[in-house]
Amino acid sequence: MNNLANQLRDEITNEAHIVHLLDDAAFAERFLSKPKPPKAPTMYDLITTSYSPEDIGFYKRELKLRATPRQISRWEFAIDVLLLIDKDICEDPLMYRKLFWLRANRFKWSKLGRYFGYNRTTLKRMYQKVLEQLSRKVKKQIKFDTLNRILYLI
Repeated sequence: MNNLANQLRDEITNEAHIVHLLDDAAFAERFLSKPKPPKAPTMYDLITTSYSPEDIGFYKRELKLRATPRQISRWEFAIDVLLLIDKDICEDPLMYRKLFWLRANRFKWSKLGRYFGYNRTTLKRMYQKVLEQLSRKVKKQIKFDTLNRILYLI
C-alpha cells in the first residue's frame, strides 16, 4: 500500500513538475531577445537614442528585462521535454506540442477548444492523458535527480 502511494505521488509530482517547467519556459520566452532583421544596422539604436535632455530626440530609455541563464536553461530543457512528445505517445505529436505550449502560455481551455476544433472538456482529457504518458517517458529517459537539479538548482 505504501509503495503504491509513493508511486502515485511520484507520478503526480512529475506531472506537476512538467506543467510548472512549461509555464516557466513560456514566461521566460517573453524575456528572450527577439531576432533582428539580417541587414538592420546596429548604429540605428545610437541614432534614435539621445542621452542629453536638451536634444530634440531625447527620451528616457526603458529598462529592458532579459532572461537569466537559469531561465534560458529551463527554457531549453522544456523544449527538450516537448520534443519527447512523439508517435509512441500520441497519434499527432505536432498538435499536442502546440497544445502544451499554448496551455503553458495560459490560453483558456475554451479558446484552445475552438482553435483545435474540440470541446474544451475533451481537449482537457486528451491533454491529461498525454501528460501522464509524457511524465512516464520523462521518468524513464531522464533521471529524476537530473530533473530536480535542472528545475531547482541551476
